[in-house]
Amino acid sequence: MSKLFNSIVVSVLILCSCSNIGKNSKTDTTEVSDVKCEERLEFIADYSTMEEAEIEMIEFLELKYGDPDNFRPYHEFVDFVINEPRTIDYPFEKLQNDTYVGIVTSDDGNLRLYYWNDGFGGTMISWTNICQYVCNDKVYAYRNSISEVAYGCFAHEDSEDDFGCAVLGIETIYDNNNAPIYLVHTYNRYSSNHGYAAVEAIRIIDGKLVAAPIFNGGEVDEIEDDFYKCFRGSDYSIADWYFRANNGEGWDWLFRYDDDSEMLYVPQADFSLSDRYSIYHFNGSEFNYVGVDGGFWLHPTLRSFEFMELVMETKGYRVRVDRMYDGSYRYASWNNRGSMDKEPDLILYNGIYNDATTDYHFKHDEYEYIIDEEKGLVVKCNGKNILSQERVLNY
Repeated sequence: MSKLFNSIVVSVLILCSCSNIGKNSKTDTTEVSDVKCEERLEFIADYSTMEEAEIEMIEFLELKYGDPDNFRPYHEFVDFVINEPRTIDYPFEKLQNDTYVGIVTSDDGNLRLYYWNDGFGGTMISWTNICQYVCNDKVYAYRNSISEVAYGCFAHEDSEDDFGCAVLGIETIYDNNNAPIYLVHTYNRYSSNHGYAAVEAIRIIDGKLVAAPIFNGGEVDEIEDDFYKCFRGSDYSIADWYFRANNGEGWDWLFRYDDDSEMLYVPQADFSLSDRYSIYHFNGSEFNYVGVDGGFWLHPTLRSFEFMELVMETKGYRVRVDRMYDGSYRYASWNNRGSMDKEPDLILYNGIYNDATTDYHFKHDEYEYIIDEEKGLVVKCNGKNILSQERVLNY
């Protein structure tokens, strides 16, 4: 007999109530008159180690939700995390590889956030989340997203209208009293091409997750509401940023925190991300707006520009094109696809964009550099091609 049937008892439960059970559109319920009924398989594990529990959970989830087109609320996993405190520091590596679950944990191990696409959304993704944290050596957990804390209230409350969020990272910083503040980088997709990313400030106080109103100034400078002091966010075109920023490399540039300068970089966007950033300095208690600049991961000689047009790689080069404040274009390139924090091997100014051929042109003595978003890099000398390299699309 397989381990699945040795370790897991599977039964069908019909849970019925005339109360508000099922208000959440993300539960797998069917309505009969005014009664909500939920049918689910029950997960009962027999394990002595977390490794055994993980394997049994994966087998169960594959049994119940195996078809990728099925909804994936993973109720049983939610219940397991909430009721098993040892999950707080268990890596769940196999679970993350074999299922839809993603897990992000703070550096100090006291905040852990789970997320997965539960399949209940369309192009607007619906995420299921679990927040898990430690306070005074006690482990707490509940089902809902960290955004409910940052946007909904100052202390968490379970919400049945929470569409959740993906969690891209947690930066742990410490205030003047050496108390941790968690900067949580979250992501939502509202449609196939409408993304929203944010950084949300969270504390753990008296057994609760609490929003931390620590952001001052910037684009919401005139809004005197603590709601806006708990986060900073940007809406943007997903496809536009993906292709302009080297086929996805640019996701790593959003909401970066520089430990050395204690600066947080919040992307500016008018739906198209510019690769310019509102900068907030942490003074030990709050983040105060200090201005706008290019990212600290960009070489200082390149941080002054209006809009990043394109970053791409070819076989031998990394190429960046920026629109300057006077409407002209700047070219920068690095040999051997070098990092942008290094000084470029070549910088050219006063470039133009050719609307007819949809490419950028830069001249340097007898040389002409042509950058095409799709075709790559061409270099001519006195009108003759001397170099042609296609764009590399495997970042």
